[in-house]
Amino acid sequence: MLKAQLNPHFLFNTLNNIYVLSLENSPKTPKSIEKLSKILDHVLFRCNTKYVSLSSEIELLENYIELEKLRYDDRLQINFNNHIEQDGKIAPLILLSLVENAFKHGAGEDSVSPKIDIDFYNTDIQFKFIISNTIAVEPDQIERTAIDLKNIKKQLNLTYPNRFELRINTLPKLFTVTVQIKNN
Repeated sequence: MLKAQLNPHFLFNTLNNIYVLSLENSPKTPKSIEKLSKILDHVLFRCNTKYVSLSSEIELLENYIELEKLRYDDRLQINFNNHIEQDGKIAPLILLSLVENAFKHGAGEDSVSPKIDIDFYNTDIQFKFIISNTIAVEPDQIERTAIDLKNIKKQLNLTYPNRFELRINTLPKLFTVTVQIKNN
């Protein structure tokens, strides 16, 4: 379900960024190709099960963020905090959808000083993911975000019935999503 909703603009933008890097003979080109290759491998071939390892999903997010940074140079501030005490299992691509959402609505090209904060926690009792991003005040963006989050909530409900909590907090310039999933 979520695979079909992944943003194709990310792929086109990334390929274009890598193309520009290659024209400049940038030393970043090989690493960028490697990261894109790992993302495609994960999304196309490793996500065909109900659950994947949390560590592989985190690696997916790290690769995604590194490629997104190519678009923003030093203009984007990202805090990526991994407080994972132990590896676990999670439904594939849910976290990527939330991170994509943050980039799409919080770190847009017109954002003056975009910032994204990501925190992970996993214990015996629960998994917790918190993502916050700056927002531009545009009603159509808020409506689109609501649709994206509604789809994510459906996926969580199908995969983790009665075991998850999805909280959304909107402040004037900050949008935060918290996902908590009870571990078995």
